[in-house]
Amino acid sequence: MRRIVLAALSALVAGLITAAPTGAEESSEPPTTVAGLLGHYYDLSNQAERVNEDLLRFQEDLEHKKADSAAATQRADAARAAADAARGRVTQARDDKARVDTLLVGGGDLNAMSAFLTSNSKDDVVTKMQAASIASQLSGAAAQQGRLAIADAEKAARDATAAQIEARKAEATAQAGADQVLRRRDELTRQITEVRAALDRLTPEQKAILADPGDSGAGVVLPKGNLGAVVQFALAQKGKPYLWGGTGPGAFDCSGLMQTAYKQAGLNIPRVSIDQSQFGQVVSRANVRAGDMIFYYNPVHHVAMAIDGNRAIHAPTVGQNIRIAPIDSIGPITVIRRVMN
Repeated sequence: MRRIVLAALSALVAGLITAAPTGAEESSEPPTTVAGLLGHYYDLSNQAERVNEDLLRFQEDLEHKKADSAAATQRADAARAAADAARGRVTQARDDKARVDTLLVGGGDLNAMSAFLTSNSKDDVVTKMQAASIASQLSGAAAQQGRLAIADAEKAARDATAAQIEARKAEATAQAGADQVLRRRDELTRQITEVRAALDRLTPEQKAILADPGDSGAGVVLPKGNLGAVVQFALAQKGKPYLWGGTGPGAFDCSGLMQTAYKQAGLNIPRVSIDQSQFGQVVSRANVRAGDMIFYYNPVHHVAMAIDGNRAIHAPTVGQNIRIAPIDSIGPITVIRRVMN
């Protein structure tokens, strides 16, 4: 019946689709049948979801690079300040030595015995012995140590500045990558909007035929303990819209739904689906149960949560709401992971 209806609507959709360009990356004309239009929509949505996952990873990397750059800047500033301080201390020491030499001109040997024999009072003895000690420290090996200290401080400052420059370059590269992926996502969003506009111009009766409200979720038995809270949270989001980068409470993307659901049990899992797919224990399709995460496509860029052995809840794609669907209908399964028992 669905195939018959789709064929009957083909001519209608052909008249609804405008001849608007679809971007430099699209070389073919938009499809002119309902079936083709829906296929095009799902293909674009799949691409967009993958690009969105890439964007999230770029943004995470960018945040790390920004933190590294800020830390490198702080270290470079501290190293330069230390070098300035070392030069200042050596300069001050040289000035002090010059003043001591001036004060002691004609005073004979600068040793403690000479200071004692030529002094008239206790205070005079102490003053001359201190001056002798300072003059000794500022001569010979001490002066060489001062020069070495300056050299070490200046090298540290140069190294820190070089690290700062590299960190800023890495930050700029990460930013450029994120910007490029963001532009690709925006282009896909534009194309998806055009396709959805054609679908939206169908009559309510026609759209009802094409709509997929998903499973009602009847008969779900929640697991016990914390895992039950995770599954219950995911089910409570049914009907909320998909949003790129969404982690709730009003909207989610596929991996954002998983991450936020598991937080209900105090478990922090990675943000994006490809990283989530490396987390936990691998489970076979035959042994899947409520709470397991099911990952789709290769490379992984979609995830759903099993609510029993046959159904899963997921945030499908832009323009669609969170829904329950048969596990095997969502897409090609890559791996299933269990992160809680």
